Amino acid sequence: MKLSGMLVAVCVISCGLCTLVLAPDVAGATFLGMTAPLVVGLATIRLVEQTVRTHIQTLTARMTMAFIVKMMFYPVYVSIVLGVLAIDPVPFAVSFTLYFVALQITVALYFKTLFARTATLAPIN
Repeated sequence: MKLSGMLVAVCVISCGLCTLVLAPDVAGATFLGMTAPLVVGLATIRLVEQTVRTHIQTLTARMTMAFIVKMMFYPVYVSIVLGVLAIDPVPFAVSFTLYFVALQITVALYFKTLFARTATLAPIN
């Protein structure tokens, strides 16, 4: 199974089980806290995989642009969830933080293996 599919499955199942067992009344807040980090993580994986396959020399520029987009996206997302949707902030913040950190670590470890594999395939000048 591809990493993206595994991440979606693990996140959705863990979110569902945690809310079912620990706090069923905050399922919406927990789900919304998981959604943005998951979507951003999947988009980052796709961007890096595509860049490594096609134009690896543009990886730094693309990752810099992706970082800037993330810096603009996350505050807007949190503002909409907390301000417009009026979701309970504590379960949202806990879920968001846990999934954000876990997915960042997972993506970083995946990139480490991806880049190590790419370096072994690259010709030495």
